[in-house]
Amino acid sequence: MSRLCSPVPRRLRQTWPLLGVLVLGLGSPQRGTFRGPAQQPDPKALFTKLCAVCHGQTGGGDGPAAAALTPRPASFARPEFQAARTDEQFTTAISAGKAPMPAFGKQLTLAEIRSLVAYVRALGRQAKKP
Repeated sequence: MSRLCSPVPRRLRQTWPLLGVLVLGLGSPQRGTFRGPAQQPDPKALFTKLCAVCHGQTGGGDGPAAAALTPRPASFARPEFQAARTDEQFTTAISAGKAPMPAFGKQLTLAEIRSLVAYVRALGRQAKKP
């Protein structure tokens, strides 16, 4: 029997399922990269990393870069701002950007964006408390 017709070596057969996961990107269907088991996004860490420099740690629109931006970053603490926007509008703004805010849709998964929207809503609720 020639080498071309020989059965697949045992060690290669054992690694095929793993290769399929890595090559096909089954670990993260949204981005095609392997991230391991499903991880819950940490919205506070995402907000601190991506948003706080402009929107401030508490979402008041008073981050260190806010003064240099036109228009100024939104204050999530304002009840009228929260009431005037749907979750879909927040999702679109985070994903596609809104000048001068950059788009984050290519670096965040939909789950991460949704967790950020929920976090922004929570910042608004915290601001209402006396």
